[in-house]
Amino acid sequence: MKKMAAIILSFLGIPEFTKKDGIPSLTKEQQSKVEATFGKEFADKFSDYLAKGDSEDEDSETQAVAELISALTAAQQSSATALESKFQAKIDTLVTTNTALQHQIAALADADEEDPIPEMSADIPRQADKPVIMRVDMRMPHYNAIGHFLKSGHMREVEATTIDVADLATEFGTYLSQGRNNLDEVRALFQGFTSADMFTSKMAVTEWRAFQSLITSISQQFTPKWTPSGNTKFQPLTVRNRRHKINVPIIPAEVLESYMLHMYDEGLAPDQMPITKYIWNNLVYPQLMQDIELRMIWKGKFVEKDWSTVTSGDAGGSPEDSMDGIESILVDNKAANAKKINYFSEADDFDFTTATTAEMLEFTKNFVDWLAPIFRSSAMDIGCSDEFYKAYKRAYKDKWGAGSDKSDNPRFGSDNIDFSMHTLRKVDGMYGSPILFATPKTNLIKLRHKNDVPRVISDVQKQDYEVRLFGEYWLGGGFAYGEAVFAAVPDGYDPKAKITEIYDAHTTYQQNKGTVPAGSAASGSAGGGL
Repeated sequence: MKKMAAIILSFLGIPEFTKKDGIPSLTKEQQSKVEATFGKEFADKFSDYLAKGDSEDEDSETQAVAELISALTAAQQSSATALESKFQAKIDTLVTTNTALQHQIAALADADEEDPIPEMSADIPRQADKPVIMRVDMRMPHYNAIGHFLKSGHMREVEATTIDVADLATEFGTYLSQGRNNLDEVRALFQGFTSADMFTSKMAVTEWRAFQSLITSISQQFTPKWTPSGNTKFQPLTVRNRRHKINVPIIPAEVLESYMLHMYDEGLAPDQMPITKYIWNNLVYPQLMQDIELRMIWKGKFVEKDWSTVTSGDAGGSPEDSMDGIESILVDNKAANAKKINYFSEADDFDFTTATTAEMLEFTKNFVDWLAPIFRSSAMDIGCSDEFYKAYKRAYKDKWGAGSDKSDNPRFGSDNIDFSMHTLRKVDGMYGSPILFATPKTNLIKLRHKNDVPRVISDVQKQDYEVRLFGEYWLGGGFAYGEAVFAAVPDGYDPKAKITEIYDAHTTYQQNKGTVPAGSAASGSAGGGL
């Protein structure tokens, strides 16, 4: 029994039992601990054994040990049985659940697929207690007027105050809370501008560098001597990621009239076109894409802003000041004589706006031939402006189309340069530019931030008669390796100056710029050429 007592002492972590009137015993806490582990029957018998004290009767001692072992065995069997029952109950539950899920899967497979219906906020009315996707509050005066218009075809007289600022701010909040800011348009933020497919997207925080090296040829004829051949170098260009924001004030009364006309579509119900979706799809997002393509990622020139000079309420800055565009990188690198980018020497003596047909074709042919030794068997886009593209195509047609039945075909000739795999590609953001450039797509980089899907609109606030949209995103552009860039860049060209020359300042309405036939970008006149 002394061995049994020693085991319990070790289990309890005590040197000896507490004695009462000279007789060892278990405290209430110790009794509960032994009972919880070995079972109540064992704990009671062990307490009785301690109370009887040491016995000189060998039979009594043997009997006590047998009873303790029997009690311990019974406790273990009881615990095992309980555990087995517990696990069996869980197994039965899982089997039942799995059977139910299998029946549900079979039923769903046989049923017609339905669009998912999101949970709606409690303050928006429901039809028959069933939430409706993008359900709008028809109690708002502007939706009531639109509903009447769609049903009757008659427009009620609309006052300038029909849309209340507070109503629009509330609706924007609902729009964002339902995750609508992660629409396909937002997910495609870095694919939405027209030249996005020319770039390879990378993730970065503030800057990005390539993680590859360049190496010369390494194979040579065998000789039994050490003759090293193969030089490597690591000269990546740093691509800066820049932080941008949007602070858009919206005065609801200015949106209402055009919005109501937009709503007149027999195939649409008011519930399908809330005002917030209209504002995002038709105003904010398209302009954001135009800013990126036409003012930022090609012709932008970063200007460091001293934040201490900015006061809340000051006029916002121009998009082109927020990042370095591809054209600006090419121009600045050449001006700095950095020699990391390959420049076509004939560019300084060539002006495509005054070139003859022969000169235009010869310059383009020579540029492509200059690429051939490196990119002999790989096809690349040769980026150019719409003006350069037209000048080349007209020269090609003038040379080869005269006298043929194809002379009046506006698509005469392909965009592939003759006897090469390279294709002339006009880039919207390169409007008015004399630059030609070619590089593998993997070398032309655009950066996003660490968050793949940006929350462009992050806050909506009401201020006096305005609804204010707040948001931010990250975007940068550049080249991974200068050695893999081949460009024709004439001296004296200023990409950033072309922005205001063609599209005026960012504070003007730009949608109708660049379309006046008499004022082409190539001739240097403002407001034309696209």
